[in-house]
Amino acid sequence: MIKNNIITVAKHKVSKDNFSSHIKNNDFNIIMLLFSRMLKANQWKDYSFCSEKSKITFCFYKHSFETPIYKIIYEKKSNNYRQWFILHQNTKVRTSESLEKIIKWIESRYLKSVN
Repeated sequence: MIKNNIITVAKHKVSKDNFSSHIKNNDFNIIMLLFSRMLKANQWKDYSFCSEKSKITFCFYKHSFETPIYKIIYEKKSNNYRQWFILHQNTKVRTSESLEKIIKWIESRYLKSVN
């Protein structure tokens, strides 16, 4: 905020409870390995991810300027209930409690290209 030609910075106190790990580090590595295989197969060119309070979304693009081809969404509904979703061109196509099943489904769509 600029006030009388002086820039002031507001300090916000953030509690430790506001930050939580959405996914396991191994899950992140599995998703990045999928992206690298699809990149090598010339199927995907770019990715992005965003985090919200109870979910994280990974988006994969054929070209950077297009809408995502696939979105993998991890959603934490409660402490005991977590779920993965796949959206293909913004249409939900799969739901699972296992990331491995989600990855296998995507790979089955590109089986010839990935090998």
